[in-house]
Amino acid sequence: MSKRGSTSQKYSWENGPMSLIPTPASETGHTDQFTSSASEMALVHNCIIRALNSIYIQAPHVPSTEYVNFVPYCLATYQGLTAHHDGEEEFLFKELEKMTGEEGIMEANVQGHRDFDTIFEEWGHWLESCAAKSDNFSPDKCRSMMDGFMPPLSAHLAAEIPTLMALSRFGDKVDLQGLMKKEGEIAMGGMSKTTQLPLFLLNHDTTFESGIHTFPPVPAPVRFLLRSVFGRWQSQWWQFSTCGFDGLPRELKFLESQVTPAK
Repeated sequence: MSKRGSTSQKYSWENGPMSLIPTPASETGHTDQFTSSASEMALVHNCIIRALNSIYIQAPHVPSTEYVNFVPYCLATYQGLTAHHDGEEEFLFKELEKMTGEEGIMEANVQGHRDFDTIFEEWGHWLESCAAKSDNFSPDKCRSMMDGFMPPLSAHLAAEIPTLMALSRFGDKVDLQGLMKKEGEIAMGGMSKTTQLPLFLLNHDTTFESGIHTFPPVPAPVRFLLRSVFGRWQSQWWQFSTCGFDGLPRELKFLESQVTPAK
């Protein structure tokens, strides 16, 4: 998991363990539908990457009294990525096969899911048991399980971007932008506005790549509602996120240097 994609690396979560993904829009300056769609996918992936980095870095330093909030934050990350990948496999990839006329055109991406999903699902089921009884949470076990799925997940998230860019060879035959919009509506519609969607909004750095992106691609009032209204319903969960309710990046709350040793 090489360190790439961050422009400043000012914050701990920009430095790993998973690497942020640069967008094709930033790298090329192009605005065609394939560049825009692949860039949007990179931004979605970066939300997940920031959330996972924030979990991995903070886990050893979160006080046990905060597990009641930290575990739901971890679960929101698990549920958010699961919903994203379910939407890809159940809608986006199938529709791309139909539009291109090439069966299995996204098979490498499906295999990318299979490369990490077993241990990832085990992590999710374990988190569910911790949510039922927060005393079950173990920072060491959390990070050990994450060590098992983060390398293949990181590789998959990065590899999907050039795969989408390569669809440009089909030209207007593929309405990638339309498919991405529909898939996003399905995924967002299936997630809770108070316990899952804020995970993405509060791990999207609005200053990333000099702030050139409008994400998610919804009207500004809707973004405000999701982040600053619905997000505050479970505000204690989002204290672990990489960005604030203003959309600006911030340092993580629980770092080793900030923890007061027990007497």
